[in-house]
Amino acid sequence: MRILFSIILLALTFIGFSQRDLTQVANFGKNKGNLKMFQYIPANLNHSNPIPLVIVAHGCTQSAKLIANETGWNKLADSLNFIVIYPEQKQLNNVAKCYNFYLGFKAKKDKGEVASIKQMIDFSFKTRNIDSTKIFITGFSAGGGISNAMLNAYPNLFNAGVLFAAPSNLFKMNKETAEHQPKIAIIQGDKDMVVPKGNANRILKQWIEKNQFTDSAFVITKEYLNHPLLTSKEFFNTKNELKITLLSVKDLKHKVMISPGKPIERGGEIDFHTVDLNFHSTYWAAQFFELAKD
Repeated sequence: MRILFSIILLALTFIGFSQRDLTQVANFGKNKGNLKMFQYIPANLNHSNPIPLVIVAHGCTQSAKLIANETGWNKLADSLNFIVIYPEQKQLNNVAKCYNFYLGFKAKKDKGEVASIKQMIDFSFKTRNIDSTKIFITGFSAGGGISNAMLNAYPNLFNAGVLFAAPSNLFKMNKETAEHQPKIAIIQGDKDMVVPKGNANRILKQWIEKNQFTDSAFVITKEYLNHPLLTSKEFFNTKNELKITLLSVKDLKHKVMISPGKPIERGGEIDFHTVDLNFHSTYWAAQFFELAKD
């Protein structure tokens, strides 16, 4: 009996450690969209300067914990000193746990799930010394769809966003001037049958319009970063600042690219939603956000 009790106690201890990574915040606002909020705050977080904030939105069938483990954002938060918010959908709202980015009453400014994620950010401002110039959002699949909705609804709030295999629905495109539009990266696999590449082209068109670009002024780089599967299409403003990147990936299905390993530029875990193509897209996103050095 004593041995059995010891085994149970040891198991509970491991469960406790595994659940310490993410902390659920129950009361973060009115929560119009009825979402859950989880956050990751590094144990060694340096509070001497304002702290960057990254919002990571999961895809259908995922959870906050699963996308955190699969992508490796917490490892980068530890190393680069930022906080991560993980919104989580409830099955009560969507049986597949997809964000309802395609419903206008849930995906417009101050409405539904968009309003809930905005309240999570507001809560972070109230409770931490957040750097208002370093607010970023990223998401996979439906999480990319709701991230696109957030970037559209609150363009002055975000410095940049990275959209992985994201659907393209938007409601009430914002009318802010080009200089107030966030920097955008769109990552799309050419073998994605769940969210086909036509969606990436539509998202690109949305942000070209917002930045008042023409679709003929861009820079194409094949074998981007010396990677044989990557091609980039980049748009710059009149100040030669990068504003939009479309990263096309050969042979990539509906997956997030990771590259497991101990160095900071590697991470994540191989799982249902991830694939190892020797390119850690999480670290690339951190570089795009200018949280990590090139």
